Amino acid sequence: MSEFQLDMPLNSTGNPLKDALDSGKFIFLAECSPPENERKRDVAVERIMPLAETMVKQEDLCGGLAVTDFYGAPWSAAEIASALPEKLRNNNLYYLSGNGRNDDSICEQLELLHNSGASNVVAVSGSVTDLNPRECRAREFCSSIRQLQLMGNSEGKFFPGVQFNPFNYEHNTILASYNALAAKIDAGAQFVVSQSGWDMLQNQTLAWFLLNRQSYLPMIAHLTLLTPDKAEKIAAGKIPGVRMSNAFRKLLERELSGSKAQFEAAQYRRLELQSAGCRLMGYSGVQISGVDFPGRAQVVASRIRSALQEFRSFEVWLEEYNAHQAGAEMGGCGTFHLFDRVLRRSYPFDNPPQISVPHGEVEYSWKERLNYHMKKFFFSNADRQRPGRDFFLKKLLAGCPGCEKCTLPENNFICIKNCPKRLDCGPCGAVSEDGKCEITDSECIFVKKMRCSRWLETFSGLESGH
Repeated sequence: MSEFQLDMPLNSTGNPLKDALDSGKFIFLAECSPPENERKRDVAVERIMPLAETMVKQEDLCGGLAVTDFYGAPWSAAEIASALPEKLRNNNLYYLSGNGRNDDSICEQLELLHNSGASNVVAVSGSVTDLNPRECRAREFCSSIRQLQLMGNSEGKFFPGVQFNPFNYEHNTILASYNALAAKIDAGAQFVVSQSGWDMLQNQTLAWFLLNRQSYLPMIAHLTLLTPDKAEKIAAGKIPGVRMSNAFRKLLERELSGSKAQFEAAQYRRLELQSAGCRLMGYSGVQISGVDFPGRAQVVASRIRSALQEFRSFEVWLEEYNAHQAGAEMGGCGTFHLFDRVLRRSYPFDNPPQISVPHGEVEYSWKERLNYHMKKFFFSNADRQRPGRDFFLKKLLAGCPGCEKCTLPENNFICIKNCPKRLDCGPCGAVSEDGKCEITDSECIFVKKMRCSRWLETFSGLESGH
């Protein structure tokens, strides 16, 4: 399918990145953060211009930047976009973080992007690691779904995408996360960027999920070129949402025990294999962090070209990839995967996979069941009553925060407003593999809702956020 796509005629939209994704060409984006210590925007842009100019010269790989957006940074991705030369703007992706922003401030960022002619936007809720629950609830968060809705209602002609973390192995966490992705697609996402990880099995799972859902959206795999210091940060949990299994840590330790040149060679080879594998799985490109200066970008681009030429069949690639990784990043015994036989065959156009049915005892305790029945008895009509009715009882049984409209009956009598970020359609990308919230270290409210749905046998196939 991909080979035919390369020859498709295409009318240019003036958006090189969108044109490349629509035509099936493979893209390479270098992840780029605005300089943290630069208070002058023009100087900040000057510092990233050499990388931007190097990337746009990678015409065969449709190169560009992925400009990130962080709370507290001197400049937002939208502000950087507005200061870039016009001819470079739509070669890049611009991340729009909801961390610290409400609807009005998101609209301001969208207006800035629209006025500058930048169209390619990735909506993310934003991640935090340094806040306690009270501080988190005091901060504004605009969810990615809300951002998609605001883009759809704005005057700008945006090409919106979302980020998704596929690197989980606990069935309730996986089901809740994919349920949220389905809601984002329904809200208008036109492409998907995976969060960073090393497990190609889970990257293929994401591709199969979209195929199974008949959502033929372009996919971009977020990969990382590891350096020793970055490996240590990830292992210490200082980069939210980035997964590294114990087996993979041990593999890295063996690689680190050699010379610096040997470690670097192993990482470049891993990046080659990941890039070629993603292409063979149906991905439209890669976004790579750790490519932060022009010389390294040239090397990585050359490696990607070489890998795409080296591996033309999935079977040949899989044999080499398994030999290189030695199974180090796969889930262990008892882990759940969304589909069977993943990473054993290529894109299954002739036989689309079916979502696996979780097996084993449903993990919903008798206390949770009793609590559910009590809430159902008292609050079955709460969505049709005035919000303040039975507030203290709701507070006792459901942790009610005093919402303007009660949503308990439509959410298994679990108050999803207890999410510290106040998200309402599913877990954020920083939910841990075992379903823990990044803020409270307790179970994510949406994972709990999924467990309840499985107990009630109301699980409906990942097709909505409700």
